[in-house]
Amino acid sequence: MSWIQPISPDDAEGPTKEIIDDLRKAGKPIPRMFLEMGWRPDILAGRETLRRAVHSGSSLGTRRAELLAFYVAAHGG
Repeated sequence: MSWIQPISPDDAEGPTKEIIDDLRKAGKPIPRMFLEMGWRPDILAGRETLRRAVHSGSSLGTRRAELLAFYVAAHGG
């Protein structure tokens, strides 16, 4: 059990609200970790920027990128 209580998606403001709204528009679930980081919008925005930089813009697609990441991690890379 986490000692940080998640923010309610309906009470989110600023960058936290924008990120949550983007996830909702894409039909993706909102990870609990995002809701917990929602109390610190600068941290959540930084994490989302990193995620987009790593996982966006690849011609591999999500499935292949995840398979490649798993393969590299499994082989000690």
